[in-house]
Amino acid sequence: METATLPSTIYNPVGINVFPAPAVDLFSYENIYRNSNAGFALEFRKQILALREQGLKLNEIAENLNCSVSVVKKWLRRYREGDLIADKSRAPLHREIKNTQFHQHMVKEILEKFPFYGSRRIAHTIEKEIGETISYGTVVQIMKDIAPKKEPVVAERIEIAEPDAIWHMDMTPKRIAKGKIQYIFGVIDACTRRVMAVRNYDGCTSAEVIDCLYVAIINNGGKKPRMLYTDNGGQFVSKIFEDCLKAQLIFHHKVDKGCPWQNGKIERLFKTLFDEWIAYRRYNTEKSLKESLEEFRNWFNNEREIQKLGYKTPMQIMKEKTISS
Repeated sequence: METATLPSTIYNPVGINVFPAPAVDLFSYENIYRNSNAGFALEFRKQILALREQGLKLNEIAENLNCSVSVVKKWLRRYREGDLIADKSRAPLHREIKNTQFHQHMVKEILEKFPFYGSRRIAHTIEKEIGETISYGTVVQIMKDIAPKKEPVVAERIEIAEPDAIWHMDMTPKRIAKGKIQYIFGVIDACTRRVMAVRNYDGCTSAEVIDCLYVAIINNGGKKPRMLYTDNGGQFVSKIFEDCLKAQLIFHHKVDKGCPWQNGKIERLFKTLFDEWIAYRRYNTEKSLKESLEEFRNWFNNEREIQKLGYKTPMQIMKEKTISS
């Protein structure tokens, strides 16, 4: 049997003219599945039906139209079902949205009595009490609709004009080879963004916090900050650490709970550390991580330009502040 071929000119769903184009190009993956014009797909399905009526086999149709046999089977099956052209939604046919004022009232009433209830339990309670079936997904949407709207958080911008006036300190964990966890402590100057210290430890206690702070003071030539910002982690609010700061005459400012932006400079430093440094390196031992963190400190202070500093390095800002003072 002779293999049927498509006409040399094919309807162009984009414009009003016809144009000569091989079927293998017109119905290629690039044209059919990556083109936003639905006319291409419509013509493609019509061609499947036309070639089938000419007596071509499934694999021959697929070869002519440059598609898979499964695609040909799918659209021939839909044609037999009387629905060749339309795209069928994959959404469940039984899904029913019941986000009405009545259901909102029911969900609100249940939440007032049991504020700890989740969406599944609320849906079950509605079905149990009034015999009304409602999906937990709809309950989730209702809970979002009736929730009080919160005002957007506007972070307070604090500009520090003098070096060593405020230091920020925090900790973040890092898993190295063989699943071993190291705790990275960092200290940064609020004015110049200099990394005063960044060290890794096996533990996460007051001893590690005090050691990292002393390293930062040593790296700064013995000069201490007037104020230290930390979060409310157990290692930062311990009596041992508080006594250490009092002995060094350093005022300890603990940021408000749930307000990490108040300690944002050290949080931003950790993001840079992980995204621009650690992500491209592998650490097999604690020593290798320690050496790498010291390299990072030197690179960040002397080479990395910071947008907030006018695309200058922390050490450039430090030199400017020293000269001006």
